[in-house]
Amino acid sequence: MYDIKDKVCIVTGSGRGIGKAIAIKLAQAGGKIVVNVRTHEDEGMQTLEEVNKASSGILSMADVSTEEGRKKLFRDAIEKLGKPDILINNAGVGILEPFENIDEKHMQLMFNTNLYSPVWLSREFVSKYDNGVIINMASLAGISPFPGLSVYGMTKAALISMTKYLSLEAAGHHIRVNAVAPGVVKTRMGDSLLKIMNLDEKNFSKKFTLTGKLIDPDEVADTVLYLIRNESMTGQVITIDSGGEQMATDYFR
Repeated sequence: MYDIKDKVCIVTGSGRGIGKAIAIKLAQAGGKIVVNVRTHEDEGMQTLEEVNKASSGILSMADVSTEEGRKKLFRDAIEKLGKPDILINNAGVGILEPFENIDEKHMQLMFNTNLYSPVWLSREFVSKYDNGVIINMASLAGISPFPGLSVYGMTKAALISMTKYLSLEAAGHHIRVNAVAPGVVKTRMGDSLLKIMNLDEKNFSKKFTLTGKLIDPDEVADTVLYLIRNESMTGQVITIDSGGEQMATDYFR
């Protein structure tokens, strides 16, 4: 089993939601955490406070959708904690809009954040380090289509493909690469989706899940820790969706 204790863990987009839950879980497992946010320093500091209760960490204010931000993230990690061992590509942007109304700026933002950021961060990680783990935060939207999520889904589908290809090439560096594909999680983006669908949590869960509940960020974080620790897992995409993939077609009936 891969031991997380004293490993330097970069978690992009960890000011709230899934990223925050992952950062805290990794700290509770003994990891040294690089908390990352783009603009909301207060959220980053709140995550860091929770991290420091269990282990130790730093806050890196960096926009990982840009080359400058990615360089700063690695520089902060190396200078303050040491060589990164675990990279969690969690930062993401989801803008809900019909395909016919796709905005070019929105599209570029989603590709820069959801796809290009993980690609370039992973390239930096694989080219310079050995013996580590990369986890990409994909989405059910990258597996099953859903109205209004076409561009977001494209970025996540490409990220899933990248995960599989990179696992082949990173194996020579003793780096494992996996992805997690959550359904609707109790986060700000999840709330936005329900609002657009004009459904509350109870009605959505009844119609679009088999378990009758939305996913908690801690449940996603637990899945991430499993993928990190299990040394036989690489090139895999684990869906955690409360059975949402099976129910998704109900939307079109």
